[in-house]
Amino acid sequence: MPICERFSQHCYRKTDIMGVQGLMSYIGGNDQALLKDCNFKGSKLIIDGDNLCYSLYRGQDFDIKHGGDYYAFEIQIEKFFQALRSCNIEPYVVLDGGSDHTDKKLETLKQRGEARIKIGRDISLGHKQSGGFHPILLRSVFFEILSRLQVPLVQCMEEADWETAALANEWNCPVLSGDSDFFIFPLTAGFLPFSHFQWQKGARQKSIPAKKFLISNFCKHFNNMKVELVPVLAAIAGNDYIKPEMMRVSFKWEAFSRPNVVRAHLDGILRWLSRFQSPQDATKALLKSLQDQEATGTVEAALDQCLREYQLSKSNISQFFQSGLAPSKLPQELEILPTWMRMPLSDGRMNATFIDALILQRVRLGPQIENFDLPSSHEISKPIREVMYSLLLAGQKQRADRRPSVPHVTPGECYVEEYDREGLTLTSVWVKAACPVSGKNLHLETLNRALKETRLQVLRDALGMTKPIPNSIGGKFHLAVYVTCYWLSRADPQPRMEHLWALLLGFVFGELSGRDKGKEGVDLVWTQLNTLRTSCMAGGPDLEAAHAYSQWQSCLYATYKLNRLLCLALPEPEKARLYCGPLVHQAALKLRWGMNPESLLSAGPVPLQLFRDLQDGVLDCLEPDVRDRLQKVTKEPEGPEDKV
Repeated sequence: MPICERFSQHCYRKTDIMGVQGLMSYIGGNDQALLKDCNFKGSKLIIDGDNLCYSLYRGQDFDIKHGGDYYAFEIQIEKFFQALRSCNIEPYVVLDGGSDHTDKKLETLKQRGEARIKIGRDISLGHKQSGGFHPILLRSVFFEILSRLQVPLVQCMEEADWETAALANEWNCPVLSGDSDFFIFPLTAGFLPFSHFQWQKGARQKSIPAKKFLISNFCKHFNNMKVELVPVLAAIAGNDYIKPEMMRVSFKWEAFSRPNVVRAHLDGILRWLSRFQSPQDATKALLKSLQDQEATGTVEAALDQCLREYQLSKSNISQFFQSGLAPSKLPQELEILPTWMRMPLSDGRMNATFIDALILQRVRLGPQIENFDLPSSHEISKPIREVMYSLLLAGQKQRADRRPSVPHVTPGECYVEEYDREGLTLTSVWVKAACPVSGKNLHLETLNRALKETRLQVLRDALGMTKPIPNSIGGKFHLAVYVTCYWLSRADPQPRMEHLWALLLGFVFGELSGRDKGKEGVDLVWTQLNTLRTSCMAGGPDLEAAHAYSQWQSCLYATYKLNRLLCLALPEPEKARLYCGPLVHQAALKLRWGMNPESLLSAGPVPLQLFRDLQDGVLDCLEPDVRDRLQKVTKEPEGPEDKV
């Protein structure tokens, strides 16, 4: 077998931890020697955006089991960037884009996907664990809020770690992240681990207590080790691309370690590496020590690749922040991206899913908290995604290495491989790109110049909407009403009327949050709804409601992406203000016990009228059979003592 093929089979890791396995805890366990206290202020700061997004949400133990509390997340993000501003820190946020076109992390991503499915199932059963799991709209809400706050951000075309490190060196400022890969990059201005970044104290102290990692200090600690040797640590210990099993040697790394040290094998690797003058010398010694000498070629190729991953040069994204220009240099495989899409992809207005679907013809669907005995909640939104794929792949050919495992593929058809769950197993299915008649003449290269009426009709056809929305409903709610009608028409099991009422109460809560304060009854209504949001509900979620709202979020997410691809055929409401999981679930429970939805709104004419308009608008837009089916799905009211 050629070395390149053997390398591609082994170049992944088995765990769900980002970066170099165990390195974060090793540094943390020896922080007095390897991390230096600092009071950070008055500087540019390059932020690992994906890490920040998930860390801010998980750090506050925000809701996961009810599909997410985006309202609380919005407040947390605002506080974070206000703390930076109070310390005269200029943030620049860098986020991942599409998956690596070389597929070198595909197996890692599959394993993480499988793990998240099982975590989601455990949460649905009431087990408290959230590591590696987040609501599916979280990242797009993060983009939305940063855009509103005018925080500079860029979405890379592929993975962002290298670009983040290169930009930090170009601007001579540190990186903020929780990813241990940044211990390996030769960052001249240092790395600030997020776990030690006490940003909550910033507004009061006008500086942020933090700990800084400098690779020069790190190497000095290990017998003045050469900086160029540090990436060899990543290769030996195992990072996102290399399995530790590849690096089995004829001795134990712990033999070189100091006694009683945290992560002794890492300490031993570093002290062993400090003996050498160059990566080449260390590589030669390592290859001689391999237990399996037949794997020498594979390991040598892996080491070479790993060393190149951490070599920095000029960033491709600095021009975006300085001149507002989308990156001009793209890997050859990405040149297929139309010019008009590159700026909205770079500034986050377009989802990185488009890159994966267009370049790799593969998409991963994030698991949700739902009834895992039923089919995936993403099944409901497949017709919407089929239209999205057809617009992306119109005129394209099926990749030679992406042949769909479906019978009777007609020449000219394109399929996208979707990864989703079947039961508790991660599986893939091939989804045909299929467009309604209204979109047959649309092409990706010129989609941005198509008539708005045509783009809107494609969206309406994708959602099966045949009736106009009443004039009483403001334009910013049109997309949400469309999505809700689609959901009610296709959801299985059929949602109940209290599920619709609770969802609409969430719309009202979002509209009232931060707006219309002082109007008659508005503050009182908002307080009543917020009390529901913060009510404690122990155990797992109601699985019927969880599955229903997971289906709705899947529909919303797919429709948002399609609407963005159609260059905003409809105006969009703020996602952070559209769904509030704890409120919606608690309201659905109260409504099932017999509470009238209007009783929660009766103190305020404005919110009450908004609720009525939304309810009437949804019901009017439904086909008669769907409306009748919804109104017939009833259940005898139950009390709190009946809920298990």
